[in-house]
Amino acid sequence: MERWHDNQPPALPELKADCALAAKLWGRTFSALTAITLREKGAESIHRLWFQLLLQHQAGYYREGLRKLGIGDHEPPAVAAAKYHYFTNVLGGLDLEYVEESPRKVWIRYLAPMWTYAGVAMMAMPTGLRRTIFSAWHPRNGLLMGCPRLGYVCTKVIMEGDPYDEGYFIEYDNDLRPDEILRYEIAAHTPECDPAKLPVLDPVQWPEARKLKAKRKYSAGYVRTTVEVLYSMFGAAATHYIVEQTMRCLAVQYTHELRKDLGLKEMQGAPAVAAFFRGLLQACAQDFQCDQTGPSKFRIVLRSFKPFAREADEGLRQAWFTFSEMSARLISGHVAVARCRDGGQEIWEIEDVGRWRW
Repeated sequence: MERWHDNQPPALPELKADCALAAKLWGRTFSALTAITLREKGAESIHRLWFQLLLQHQAGYYREGLRKLGIGDHEPPAVAAAKYHYFTNVLGGLDLEYVEESPRKVWIRYLAPMWTYAGVAMMAMPTGLRRTIFSAWHPRNGLLMGCPRLGYVCTKVIMEGDPYDEGYFIEYDNDLRPDEILRYEIAAHTPECDPAKLPVLDPVQWPEARKLKAKRKYSAGYVRTTVEVLYSMFGAAATHYIVEQTMRCLAVQYTHELRKDLGLKEMQGAPAVAAFFRGLLQACAQDFQCDQTGPSKFRIVLRSFKPFAREADEGLRQAWFTFSEMSARLISGHVAVARCRDGGQEIWEIEDVGRWRW
């Protein structure tokens, strides 16, 4: 019996591969959603989208995240805030540095290349976007922890030509006004990171399997929150269009790379399409079953819709399925794919029709 029919958890090497693939797919989906928003709605909208999604993401994750990461109330506020950003982003697959200059002043660096906008994509983003991103989350940490003395100082920004994004959390002697919580300063010389002094997670509370799953959930959470904010900003029709364009372009750009990741480059026809779908669904921890229903026909029954709730509307589901339609076309021009709803699940039909369809 194949893995995709088995409810047993995967072994650690398989889990590592699955989570890495899901993090790649969902991470690029998140990036692409914001890039398509810029393309379709303009610079003002991409700034607003980033600001709102980070506020919403922080409200849903920050306080609970401190507890899950083992960051206790005994930690100085600057240390707690910096550790949160260090741990969560490292778990998500980013490269960071952390430097405790003192218990009241802690540096954090997000190293290049950018996780969100890899390659030359970063150069197409508005120059000030990173400042918007930092203004949305980092200055609010103190408020959420009940420490009005905690501020954030941004010292370097990749999008403005600096070698990394850098800043420090600092606890002042006095409560801060809203306009004092975030500030920018030029800092030509800043502390060097000592790898031996980087914070580490409790290995008992955070075994390898949990860290791997956290990497997958990190990207999934940003996709889900982004789509929720798009609904609130633009409504259902425009959101479905942005999602449809995102998934179509992602399939065009990355299907061949993802096939290589799954070890499927040599497969052809309907079996290749079915194996590709199975691999991605397995990596994303979806609840599904795949069966061969004929010599060149397969059926997938999908009972989950991660990273969204099962109650997601039909417009979003169809827009999301655009990835499957386009990826199937790229794998084989003889294969047709279709989806339909059956109560709380989806049925995907995959068939080699025996002729070139395009």
